[in-house]
This record gives sequence, C-alpha cells and structure tokens, in this order.
Amino acid sequence: MIANEDTHVADQGAITAGLNNVSLSGPLGRAFRNIAVALTLTILTFAFTGYFWREAGYEMLIVTMGWPHVILGFAFYFGRVLRGEPTSRLSFVILFAITLVLWTIHYQYQITGLIYLYFLFHLFRDEIFVYLQTGARHRTTQSVYAVAGVGPLILLMLLIPKQQDFRQDMRRVEFSKAQIANDNWTLIPFPPVSASSGREFYFYLQAPHTTNLRAFISYATPSDTHDGLMLVGDHRWAHGEDLVFVPQYPGDAPPVPITSQENSKQIPVLLTGGHRVGQTFTAAKNNLSGIWLPISNLEPYDGTTQFVFHLASPPLLPYSGPTTLLRDLLIVILSAIVLWRLIPRRGRGSQLWIYLAVLAGSFAIVQMVLKSSSNAGYPFPLIFQFAVVFHYWSWYVFSFDKLATLSASVQAVTQSPPMQSSICPRYDQVLGYLRRTPSFALTVVLLNLVSAAGVLWYYQLGGLRSLRYLFDYNCFLYVLVFHVTFSFRPTLARKL
Repeated sequence: MIANEDTHVADQGAITAGLNNVSLSGPLGRAFRNIAVALTLTILTFAFTGYFWREAGYEMLIVTMGWPHVILGFAFYFGRVLRGEPTSRLSFVILFAITLVLWTIHYQYQITGLIYLYFLFHLFRDEIFVYLQTGARHRTTQSVYAVAGVGPLILLMLLIPKQQDFRQDMRRVEFSKAQIANDNWTLIPFPPVSASSGREFYFYLQAPHTTNLRAFISYATPSDTHDGLMLVGDHRWAHGEDLVFVPQYPGDAPPVPITSQENSKQIPVLLTGGHRVGQTFTAAKNNLSGIWLPISNLEPYDGTTQFVFHLASPPLLPYSGPTTLLRDLLIVILSAIVLWRLIPRRGRGSQLWIYLAVLAGSFAIVQMVLKSSSNAGYPFPLIFQFAVVFHYWSWYVFSFDKLATLSASVQAVTQSPPMQSSICPRYDQVLGYLRRTPSFALTVVLLNLVSAAGVLWYYQLGGLRSLRYLFDYNCFLYVLVFHVTFSFRPTLARKL
C-alpha cells in the first residue's frame, strides 16, 4: 500500500522541487527503530489473539487490521483520481479491470498461493520504499526498482519460503478423543463449502503436543484408490498410497462399518506424535460438509488428546522433484545476479542492504524461536500471516513518522504550488483532516474498533452468515487482491 501512499500523509505535489535531491543514506538508527517497534507490536498482537482464540485468532487479526489499512490507502488514492492528477483516472480503470480478472480467476481456480506471493511482493517492495522514504526524510525519492539488484532480490525472497507456509485454511475443526467412534468411522463435520464440486482440496489431521505418543491410528491403502496423494508431515508417504476416508455431502448416508478383516488389509498410520497426516482429493459434489475417517486405539492412553483437523487449499503443497530442482536453480541464479549488481557498487547504498538483511534476519529468528517453543500452547502463525500483520504495523509506524517529519516542514509545504482542484472539494477537506496527526490517530483507532466488532460478531458471537463476505478470512483474500493491485501505477497509462 505504501508505494501508492506517498500522498497518504502529505501530497508529494506539495513538496518543492528543490527538495527532490536529498541523500537517501540517512541514519540506520531510525529505520532499525521502526523495525523493532513494528516487530514488537506484531508479536504482541499475535500472542494476544492466539492466547484467546488460537489459530482462528490469527485470521481474525488479519481481517480486523486489514480493513482500516485498505480503506485508508484507497481513500487517499481515490483523492488523486478525483483531482484528475495525470494518468490517475486511466490507471484507475486499468487497475480495476485487472482486479476483476484476478477475482474471477481466484473464484474459478482458487489461486490462493499466488495471492500470497502477490502480497509478499507488495510487502517487500513497500518495505524498500519505506526505507528510501525514511532515509530521505519523506521527500520525493527515486523509484524502488532504480536501486541496483532490488528486482532480482524481491524474486529471490519469494522463492526462499517453503510452500506449505502459504497454505490457506478453509475450515478448521478441533475435537477430543471422547468424540472418536473407536474402531469405526468418525465423522469430522464442518460448515459446507458451497462451490466444492470439481475442486481439489487438502485435509490433514494433527494432535499437537503428543510427541512419542502411540495412542491412535488411522489406515492407508496399499494401492491408489483416490485421485489424490497421501501426505505425512507434508511429504509423500512411502508406505501407502491413499488414506482411507469418505467425503461427506448433505443427504449422504454414513459409510458402511469397516470389518476387522478389511482393516487387516490396510496399512496403519499413526495419528498421534505431533505430525500431520493428510490427503489431497477432488470433491465430487457441491457443499462438501465433512470427512469420515476410521480411527482406532493402538495403545491404551488415559490422558486427554486433542485433535485439530484442517481443510485447506492445495495449490502450494511441497514441490515435486523437477520443480524443486528448478526452484533451487533459480535461487542460485538470482543470488548470483544480486551479488553481481552489488559488488561493483559496494559502498553505495550499502545501508539499504544492511536494513534488508536485518529485516530478513529478524523474521527468520522470530519464526524459529516461536515455532520451536511449545510453551504458548497454540500453533504459531504461518509466515504469510505474520508478514501481513507486520506490514500493517510497519505502515502505521511509517505513517506517524512521516506525519511528525512533515509537520516540521510546513514552511516548505506552504511555499509550494497549490494542489490541483478536485471535483469534490469536501473530499479534499476530509483528506486534509486525515493529514493531521491527532485526526489520523483517532480515525485509525475508530476504524480498527469498528472492524474488530464486526469480526468478533462473525467469528465468536454467531453473526449472520452473510457477514462472511466482509469478515471471513477466505473472502478477505479478495480484498487483499484489490489492495495490492491498486498499489501499482501502470506505466502504460503514462505512455498513452
């Protein structure tokens, strides 16, 4: 969002041309302070939501903070359109058309993984923009892509994360061992997925905090019986082809009970131990509403076992062999290109690379420390979820820093040419109100409170089902697509 938000806090047209050549090599201290503040706030908000609502809390947090982020960003962007700034109206039409195309493709094919990468590209680009703007004290600066090696670096960052870190949960169910129909089919129900027919899904079952526990098993088939793939720990299992399971659709009768003779022909699969056991498959009908699994006791266990079932989109499952090789090759090539662009320029712009190294290292350390700790009692968010919330907080830190800096440059702003008139002067008055620190802070707080109330109503208080179009995490991915797309400025518009 920030790439389009140089008009967010103060219009760039209000800065005199003489300020454009400010050095970008500002002190790293301010940039590091901003990283530390944003990371601290991100960890604290995730800890709070995870403590109260576990994994659902992470989705609630992304939607809660996302609406104010998107609304404010678009409000200032639309101000440019109303004022008729050069190419803004044609750009608006182009970006809106691209958004509709991406929405349609996602509705038909569920390109969840590509949306995740799309947003991460937006995040990396904007964090570089934030550094350049902070170093230039929020005056007009060069393009992000004009910095040597930035383009290949962004592509490299998108290839490094593991693909399972970008999986989208569509449904989640928790149940205890008391709900298991021992030595028979156990139904794991969830709210129906309306347009499920012909779509590929991935479900997996996990029993957290059961390391070395051999209490429950399910079964796998020695031959391929489903149009899918069985995965253990997100990798193909070498000892069996498919899980024994039956999808549930409305009106379907329960599956026929499994006999002991049939079980003897199957391969036992350990469910406890903390690992994931799952299966990809294609739904045969609409309104997929559950999965039947045979679950049995392997060893006596008197403790409490809690299972977590996930129904997820599968486009970004672990890479296949040839794809892994291609990914590794691209990582080597892009790394070489980045080094080749940097070595002849060492000493120039090195602070930016120090900043990016600290940012990437901070992300890696936080993920390793928190994922390896079981003291929290709940799973840590995926890297995508963590990155999104960090982006929200980073934008607030950047915006308030920009407000404070430009408020000290009022004299320069008042000497600049007047802003182009808008077809809606009252809209410009609203934007002017938001460019004052107290007004902006109050608006941010109020928008987040309203958004949080709606999310809590939908997720925790049994709100109307129709609210999912506003507050459901899966539906909010469409909003993220809209937000990222409108952060671009098509060069085509400038050429026409």
